[in-house]
Amino acid sequence: MDISTLKRDSAAVTAGQWVGDIPGLGDVRLRVRGLSSPIVVATRGRKERKVPRDQRERDGSLKADVGLELFGEVLHEAVLLDWEGLTDGGKPVPFNTDLARQWLTDPDFAFFADAVVYAAQIVDKGRAELSDEQLGNSEAPSPGK
Repeated sequence: MDISTLKRDSAAVTAGQWVGDIPGLGDVRLRVRGLSSPIVVATRGRKERKVPRDQRERDGSLKADVGLELFGEVLHEAVLLDWEGLTDGGKPVPFNTDLARQWLTDPDFAFFADAVVYAAQIVDKGRAELSDEQLGNSEAPSPGK
């Protein structure tokens, strides 16, 4: 096996990439950072250190409900950067940080949070979708270009 096949673009993992073909989301695309991005790791660590003792188990780990809430906050603050293709009643929903926070921290929207995690794992693996230009789907150049 060639070692270069195991190399990933860590700058792209940190900057974020668009991911499509997310199971169950149709044409929706999410722009996310990888979960292994230093920004994500630092955000999660900072938040976990702030959790008081009464919200932890005897061994110091976070209680399950606290851990889920904290992870949703990390997804909102450090992982999800943008979206395309989400609609509400057939009308496009532009990216909105308040909606993102709501959807990523509300247990009733766990499927959306799972989709963000899925996309982040794709970015971590260096397998984010190719750009439209690489796929041959770029717009035709305008006259004179």
